[in-house]
Amino acid sequence: MHILYIHQHFATPAGSTGTRSYEFARRWVKAGHKVTLITGYYDIGGLQVNKALHRKQTIEGINVFIVGTKYSNKQSYLRRIISFLSFCLLSIYAGIRTKGVDVIYASSTPLTVGIPAMFIKLARRAPFVFEVRDQWPEIPIELGIIKNRLLIKILLWLEKTIYKNCSSIVALSPGQAEGIKEVLTDEKPITVIPNSCDIDLFGPDIDGSAVRQRRGWGNKLVLLHTGAMGKVNGLNFVIEAAERLKGHSDVIFVLIGDGNQKSFLENEVQKLGLANVEILSSMPKRELSEFYAAADTGLVIIGNYPIIEHNSANKFFDSLSAGKPVLINYSGWQREILEENTAGFGCDLCNLEQFVEKVLYLNSHRQQIKQMGQNARRVAVEKFSRDGLAKQALEIISSLKNE
Repeated sequence: MHILYIHQHFATPAGSTGTRSYEFARRWVKAGHKVTLITGYYDIGGLQVNKALHRKQTIEGINVFIVGTKYSNKQSYLRRIISFLSFCLLSIYAGIRTKGVDVIYASSTPLTVGIPAMFIKLARRAPFVFEVRDQWPEIPIELGIIKNRLLIKILLWLEKTIYKNCSSIVALSPGQAEGIKEVLTDEKPITVIPNSCDIDLFGPDIDGSAVRQRRGWGNKLVLLHTGAMGKVNGLNFVIEAAERLKGHSDVIFVLIGDGNQKSFLENEVQKLGLANVEILSSMPKRELSEFYAAADTGLVIIGNYPIIEHNSANKFFDSLSAGKPVLINYSGWQREILEENTAGFGCDLCNLEQFVEKVLYLNSHRQQIKQMGQNARRVAVEKFSRDGLAKQALEIISSLKNE
């Protein structure tokens, strides 16, 4: 079977962002299928930038077709829109040139990846699966990023049109699946396949002592956040929590990543004189494993936007894989998993009092953290292994080909 995988933000472990499409695709290749993946240049994706409009390379058996579109979380919203539209045009060309396609698997965000999928579907007469990583345009509308009424109408129409034209939908959380059902006007198969755990890359057996010594963390409680630093991530919440905890010199927040809010966060730390916050540059996932090993607890933080509570953040699964309890500043399906398995804590959305209370509890129950970490690792292995979830997605693709 020949699968055409469309994902603008494809990343390998050499990058510093989620590698879901890489992990799924290489497993499908290993299962005996041909995979052609169309992507662009994501500045944290690990692909080397080339000036050519189209470039081909093979990565672990995956035929990667890279179009000359650049994207960065630091770009202005206008530049991002240009990036999305140029990727649409170039990937339509790349997809139509790809012969023998049996099924198309298009992964958002952005929502616009559904456009080339629909064109290629018509050209190649192949069904396509639409994977919804974040529900667009609902999220940017709620965040106030998109305000123009005409643009909102166009994007809502596009969302409904993509759902109508695909054969099956994959959502990354139960909440996302419910949101999609509200948009659909007809019956459509929706399967929840969340992000998954890199149980081989991250693990409780990795030694993080060198990192702790090098960073001078000693016996401090280290709470680690990795990934994007944008508006949606709401990391100013961590700054507020750190200010409340100024008097606790044995607690430190470590933020690793990049984004358009990073400079603001660094300025706030300096302005408030916070010695209990460290902000470090993004790094490849392979290097992150040592930092997770050195940390005591993983953090997943979001801004005060209820729709984001349905997220399926990679950092959540990285923490579980590393055998670290997770502290999140919101509720929803992830809080249920953590508290049902005694693998961490959630809070009411952006409730600072509850969050600080949980930090202090963890700090005074260091021995319990170890047990919670063991529970987290068990959840990673039993519920969110890459192998099992990649196989589940492949079964959906195979069923469409057979039909």
